[in-house]
Amino acid sequence: MKRLFILIISVLPGFYLSAQTLFTYGKHKVDKEEFLRAFYKNNTGDNNEASLRTYLDLFIAFKLKVQAAKDNRIDTLASQKSDLLNFRQQIEADYLTDKNVIHKLVMEAFHRSQKDIRISHIFIPFDLRDNSHINPGDTSAAFEQINKAYAELKKGGNFSEVAVKYSSDPAVKSNKGDIGFITVFSLPYELESIAYTLPNNTFSPPYKSSAGYHILKKTGERPAWGRMSAAQILLAYAPSASPEEKQMQKKLADSLYRALRRGSDFPALAKQFSSERNAYATGGLLPEFGVGRYDPVFENAVFSLKKDGDISAPFETDFGIHIVKRIKHFPVSADSTAAETLFKDEVSHDARVRIAREQFTRRIINTVGYKKQFLQDQLLWSITDSFLWTNNFIPLKNITEKTVLFSLDKESKTVKDWLGFILSVKNKYTLPFPYADLMKQFVSSSAIADYQAHLEDYNTDFRNQLTEFSEGNLLFEIMEQQVWSKAAEDKNGLRQYYEQHKEKYTWGPSANAIFFTTSSRETAEEVSRDIIGYSRKWKVLGESTSGRIIADSSRFELEQIPGSSKTIQPGQITTLITDSVSGSTSFMYILAVHPQPAQRSFEEARGLVINDYQTVLEEEWLKRLKKKYPVKINEKLLHTLAK
Repeated sequence: MKRLFILIISVLPGFYLSAQTLFTYGKHKVDKEEFLRAFYKNNTGDNNEASLRTYLDLFIAFKLKVQAAKDNRIDTLASQKSDLLNFRQQIEADYLTDKNVIHKLVMEAFHRSQKDIRISHIFIPFDLRDNSHINPGDTSAAFEQINKAYAELKKGGNFSEVAVKYSSDPAVKSNKGDIGFITVFSLPYELESIAYTLPNNTFSPPYKSSAGYHILKKTGERPAWGRMSAAQILLAYAPSASPEEKQMQKKLADSLYRALRRGSDFPALAKQFSSERNAYATGGLLPEFGVGRYDPVFENAVFSLKKDGDISAPFETDFGIHIVKRIKHFPVSADSTAAETLFKDEVSHDARVRIAREQFTRRIINTVGYKKQFLQDQLLWSITDSFLWTNNFIPLKNITEKTVLFSLDKESKTVKDWLGFILSVKNKYTLPFPYADLMKQFVSSSAIADYQAHLEDYNTDFRNQLTEFSEGNLLFEIMEQQVWSKAAEDKNGLRQYYEQHKEKYTWGPSANAIFFTTSSRETAEEVSRDIIGYSRKWKVLGESTSGRIIADSSRFELEQIPGSSKTIQPGQITTLITDSVSGSTSFMYILAVHPQPAQRSFEEARGLVINDYQTVLEEEWLKRLKKKYPVKINEKLLHTLAK
């Protein structure tokens, strides 16, 4: 008991601190979590007391200004509400998926990508219109067939022979069920998972997909081959081509191969001879592909090419004769830290993301406090049938449109809501409607809609992001009103401040110059060759050259001018500086040099004066805010945070 008591006492101070207020301003308070969240987001240095106190002063000023904006009802402006709504819509999607599940699926895809799996396959579809012993839509007959195949395999039957006997895969006669090597994303996710979890030379129990029944056998594995960019010339076989016609295609392929060996252009021959539909436009270039996309014979031939630029000898598949050129091989990355970059997009658009959605939905249903209120399901189904038949609600056994079916934390869903949902989905289904499944969909969609509408109540991170954005917007607007616009528009105040602080606004050694910006280095060189002509018409260059050459004239401190200040002379053209991204090039043409310090006129100093005057106005405003919202800091807590 004593040990437990000591344990509780040791935990309580930390808990107490986490709930403590760091400072108050007026009737408002800020706890240490809010302050530390902002501090660590904006500071990468040590959290010593000096750093904390410096940032605390800035944070207090920020909170005072935001509160002033709220008191001025700036947060009620239509522009503020619209900006916040737009931002909310931009970030909502990140909070409507289970990121942990997505990350696990990404890492699973990465690990599977490290090896290729060789698979054989038996497939019995539900709907075999071309097979007399299974009627269309007869799932029981498919079930019977797959179990016969499975029973033979368990007795030691040869997989290839069983596949030929039972499988309805169109290629089974030629491949005996062997579909070759596959990699991640080659198969539907459920089948991929079976393939990657099977031990070598073992087969799976029958698996039921939406299309039929499957049995997979793993026959081998190897380090992943990666992906390939390649081009091909395909001399396709016509349907029911005779042996003579196939022989003619083979002779043509041999001739093309000899021409390529002598240096003929591959794209040109592909455009002229290849049977591929897009060969003329692409020169035979195929979309980048990995293992499991094409016929195994084709893939083996392509991946056996040793280096980029190699061309295969003609080889045959069921489609015809191929000649393939390796363009570039992309090996599989073994860097797990790159998994998110490599696979997150594919995972997010693959059927496997359904797992993440289902887990997220189950969690959300619990989060929003789902409680079933109406327990007479069969009665509800009868009412729904009647509504769909008559297009009118008919009360039954005291059930009305307002009867609550289930409740959530923020709202309840009624019979009327349910019937509206049924109307929205009825065209997707045929009678009899699967009401039990539809109710699950209705509960899920209602829970997610409720969660999304009240995200800030359910998710602290989301609420913090909204708050940060809103307060940042409010700060900008109140600063514009109280400081920036006020300083720029107060002509008398600016002039008076300039006169009182004239000594601050002087020129150091400086020069008058024309500053040229051109669209390219070639244009800059053209201007520099006729600098006198261009300098005379600098005011109209932007308009007369459609923005290709832009110029402005001003006075610059020598330290602002590219090149050594000791060598600046009238008539000089400074170093041409080209932007590596845009290619634009800039330079100055020196008109006059002023080596001695001089007083700046008010107009010359105007920009500097405005900046300084804004600082004065902000400091005076902040003093007034601190009087309106007295600040009290919990010094003991601040000191503790530094420790």
